[in-house]
Amino acid sequence: MSRKDMDKLPVRSFDTAFGEKQMSKFEMELLMPCKNGISVEAHRHDYYHILFVKNGEGNHIIDFKSYNIQPNSIFFISPGQVHSMEIDQNVEAYVLTFNADFILQNDSFEKLLDYPFFHSISNQPFVYLPENSFKIQHILDEMYIESKASENGRDKMLRALLEVLLIRVLRLYKQALTTEAPNHLSYQLRKLERLIDTHYKEHKQLSAYADMMHFSPKHLNSLCKKGLNKTVTNLIHERTLTEAKRLLLFTNNTISEIGYQLGFADKSYFMRFFKKHTSQTADSFRKQNKNN
Repeated sequence: MSRKDMDKLPVRSFDTAFGEKQMSKFEMELLMPCKNGISVEAHRHDYYHILFVKNGEGNHIIDFKSYNIQPNSIFFISPGQVHSMEIDQNVEAYVLTFNADFILQNDSFEKLLDYPFFHSISNQPFVYLPENSFKIQHILDEMYIESKASENGRDKMLRALLEVLLIRVLRLYKQALTTEAPNHLSYQLRKLERLIDTHYKEHKQLSAYADMMHFSPKHLNSLCKKGLNKTVTNLIHERTLTEAKRLLLFTNNTISEIGYQLGFADKSYFMRFFKKHTSQTADSFRKQNKNN
């Protein structure tokens, strides 16, 4: 297989999932109790998912990390993330699906940096809501009714309700943090994570990101340690490992091809990197997890 013919990780697109004629790029689904529960195999997509579980228990695996599903939990999946889940027969849940254009409109992507549960290397992608989260439940109920209607201003109403939902969850998310970075620091860290997510394949050195953010390498590393207790290099390695695991499990590309896709000069360098950070070889990781 030539490099240009390498497998790409399968991606579900919005149009594939909901039909090419979809205009609003927003969909909402209601999951109800069923005999066999809900089981979703591992996949990734190019749109955003929000899963609110009112009732039911299970397991949600997001980028190889496992999270318990319990009543009043809400999960956030960003484009590109791999996830799978199982929920028992008592499931009652809302699934919201939308693309970036729907929420951003004429705003820049930086708007999404306000929400730490999206596009983050370090932050948790979920919130366990208190039992009395009636306001959030009410917003979701109203969104579901609006999404199924054909009233004038439907998309504007849904967009407004979505922003209210995200802000209310953000407040609860911050309350759950044991320590919260100051707003200016939090913003810089979110910007850094976004830059790493965009450039980690070609830029693996601290200095590259310091230049992009107009900081000295020492200052940027200091900010990262203060806010996340990690170095910039830690974040680059974490992002690289996540993509390596995705490619190992969900494509048939060789180890050499995967190393090339991730920006490694040769197979041996990639293999040493993977084993150093996971304590197992890339090949053994693939064999161990391929059928799980």
